Amino acid sequence: MEILNQFSKLFVLDIRNTMGLLFWGNFALATLVFTFRFALFSKDNKTHLLVFGCSKIFQAFAWLAFFLRTDTVNINPINIVITNTLIFTSYYLESVAMLMMVKDSSKKVYRIQSILFAITLLLFYSTVWFEAPANIRVSLASFVIFTLLIVPSLRFLTAARSSLFKKILGFNYVILLVVLVFRTIYPLFKTSTTLYSVDPTQKIIFLIIFLMMMISGVGYLLLLQEEKEIQIKKLLDDKDKFFSIIAHDLRGPFNGIIGLSELLLENDNQLDNKETNEFIQLINQSSKSAFSLLDNLLTWAQSQTGSIEFSPKELEIHSVTDKTISLLSNIAKSKNISIRSEFEEKQHLVADRNMLETIFRNLISNAIKFTNTNGDVVLSMKKENGQLVFSVRDNGIGIAPDKIAQLFAINNRNTTSGTNDETGTGLGLMLCKDFVEKHGGQIWVNSQPGKGSDFMFSIPDNL
Repeated sequence: MEILNQFSKLFVLDIRNTMGLLFWGNFALATLVFTFRFALFSKDNKTHLLVFGCSKIFQAFAWLAFFLRTDTVNINPINIVITNTLIFTSYYLESVAMLMMVKDSSKKVYRIQSILFAITLLLFYSTVWFEAPANIRVSLASFVIFTLLIVPSLRFLTAARSSLFKKILGFNYVILLVVLVFRTIYPLFKTSTTLYSVDPTQKIIFLIIFLMMMISGVGYLLLLQEEKEIQIKKLLDDKDKFFSIIAHDLRGPFNGIIGLSELLLENDNQLDNKETNEFIQLINQSSKSAFSLLDNLLTWAQSQTGSIEFSPKELEIHSVTDKTISLLSNIAKSKNISIRSEFEEKQHLVADRNMLETIFRNLISNAIKFTNTNGDVVLSMKKENGQLVFSVRDNGIGIAPDKIAQLFAINNRNTTSGTNDETGTGLGLMLCKDFVEKHGGQIWVNSQPGKGSDFMFSIPDNL
C-alpha cells in the first residue's frame, strides 16, 4: 500500500510545474528538430523540419509565458493575448507541418488552414475584449486548438498509401483531439475553472497533453527518418534499374554504328554512291539515337541525385516552345509533320526554364516519333482550377490502354518503335514526370489506338 501511495505521487503535479515540463519538453524537442535538420535533412524534409521546429519554439515560449503569469484573477488583456497568440500560432505551425507530411495536400488546404487560424484567433480576441469569464476563455482556447488540428489529423489517418507508423502518429493526435473536446466542454460546467485551477481533472488533462506532445514530437522525427530510408531504398532500386538500362539500351545503337561502319570500310570499293549514302544515313540515325539516350540518361541521373537545381522564374511560354520546335523542326520535316503552337502571345508562367524545355522536347519528340508521315502535332494551354494545363496532341498511332499505366514507371519501360522504326527507352517520359512533379503539377495522357495521343501536364498558376 505504501508503494502505491508513493507511486501516486508521480501524478501529483502543480499546474505550474506541469507548464514547466511543457516548456522544457518543447524546448528540448525544438533543439532536437533543428539538430536533425542541420545534420540529417534532405531537400524534401528541410522545410518540414523548419516549420515543425518553429512550432515547438513558439509552444515552449507560450508555456513559459503561462508559467510566468502572476496575476491569474484579474483580466490582463496584454498577458492573455500574448500567451494565447503564442500557443495558437504554435499549433497552427504544427498543423501545417502535419499537412506537409501528407503528399496530396493542395494549396487550397493550406489556405483553408490559414483562414481557420485567423478566424479562431479573432474569435478568441473578442472574448478578451468583452472580458468573458475565465472558464469561457479556457473552453474557447481548447476549441481553437481542436479546430486547427482536426483536419491534419484526419488526413494523417486517411492518407493514401499511409504507413502503419503514420497511422499510429495520427491516432496519437486523435487522442489529443478527444482530450481537447473534453476540455472544451468541461469548463462550461465549472464556472470557477481557470487555467491554474487545482482541480485534479485539469492536472490529468495537462499530463495527457504533455505525453501526447512528446510522442508526436519524437514520432514526427522518426516518421521523417522512415520516409528518408524509403527514399534511399527507392534510389538504390532505381540505380540498379538505371545500370540495366545502360547495359541493354546503349548496346543496340553502338552495335549498329560499329557494324555499319565496318561494312562500309570492308566494302568501300564495291559500294556505289547510293548504297554508301544509305549506310551513312543509318549510322547517322543510330548516332542520334545513342546521343538522345545518353542525354536523357545523364539528365535523369542528375535529377535522381538532386544535382539539378530547381530555379523557377517568370517566363514567356512562347520563348520556351519556339526554341523547342526549332530544335526538332528538321526531324519533323523528314516525316513532313507540322508542329503548330496555339499559345497566345505574351502568356507567362513561373517555371524552371531548363526543366520546362526538357518536358516539351521529350513530349514533342515522342509525338513526332509516333505520328505517321504528313501528320500534325499541336501545342495548346488552358487555365483550370488555379493550374496551367499544357497539351501536346498528335494524330499518330496512339497507345493501347494496357500500356498507358506503364508509361511513367522505370520498372515498366515502354520501348515501342516509332512509325519509322525509331527507338526509345521511355526515360524521356520519366524525366517529364519528375520535372512536372518538382513544379507541383501532374502529367497524364489520353489516347486511343489509331487516333493519336494527347499528353497533358499541369503547373500551378503562380502569377
